[in-house]
Amino acid sequence: MGKKKDRFENVPLKEQIKPIFEKRFKEMLKTEEEYEKFKECILTVQRKSFRINSIKTKNPEEICNKLREKGLKLSPVPWCKNAYFSEYDENERSDLGNLYEHFLGQIYVQEATSMCPPELLEIPKEINDSFMVLDMAAAPGSKTTQVGDKMNNRGILIANEVDWTRLGPLKINLERSGLTNIVITNNDGTKIEGEEIFDRIILDAPCSGSGVIRKSPKTIKTYNPKKLKMMQNLQLKLLQRAFELLKTGGIMTYSTCSLDPEENELCIEKFLVKNEGAKLELASLPNLILNNKLEEFEGKTIPKEITEKTIRIWPQDNDTNGFFVAKIRKI
Repeated sequence: MGKKKDRFENVPLKEQIKPIFEKRFKEMLKTEEEYEKFKECILTVQRKSFRINSIKTKNPEEICNKLREKGLKLSPVPWCKNAYFSEYDENERSDLGNLYEHFLGQIYVQEATSMCPPELLEIPKEINDSFMVLDMAAAPGSKTTQVGDKMNNRGILIANEVDWTRLGPLKINLERSGLTNIVITNNDGTKIEGEEIFDRIILDAPCSGSGVIRKSPKTIKTYNPKKLKMMQNLQLKLLQRAFELLKTGGIMTYSTCSLDPEENELCIEKFLVKNEGAKLELASLPNLILNNKLEEFEGKTIPKEITEKTIRIWPQDNDTNGFFVAKIRKI
């Protein structure tokens, strides 16, 4: 039998937006004008971005010049050093993954918003061999390789992934990046054993993906707020285990590629209530535009501290995907 035909296959994407999606996002964005900007942005082609890997090259400008010679139009990612957008041009190449520099590991193709958590970790310039970092949900390895770049192959970097089918691509990406301080593990993040082991932890949690519609348009068709409670339960379990694994004085980041409050501000609120030793720190990055901070949702006021200290990236503000990041220190 042939592949079952999607009854929405020939329906324009903007006409597939569900009423519940429109209602929730209009409430978050407050004005019709801002919602229309959001909708227009998520229905346009996403521009690509990449980092230059300092493990493999000590001359970033030379790499940029080579890429420009190949027809790429580059502009800096303001909040991450040696990172660039490849501006979309239908008449020029944009296949970053097929570039020679990519195969050599000199560049790593990565969504610009995904670069935020490692930038907030405060990895010291000089670290000893006992300095330990955990990427709790590592595949495909974008944040892991970014942290590894900052560690300069010193200390120990644990790349954990629960889904064994994703270990292959993770291993390939880590090897191509030239990292030698890596240990790959295949564990359920909620069941990693130990207490106060790691100096830094990245938790990019499984989520609904409502922030990455530009990358995955099918999310518009599958959007279902009823699943958010289940996702939040998993996210809180991962957050709690990560906090238990973090050393006193250590820093962890929690991030999602979701724009739904249940997975972001409201999830962080529940976590902070339960953990008195968790201090929410200001997550701040240079020239990152953060409009439409969420102060309330569905009649519930969000604590001012959470609104002010976390990062909520709307696609229309920086021409990116949507993203959320919180920075937490264990005291």
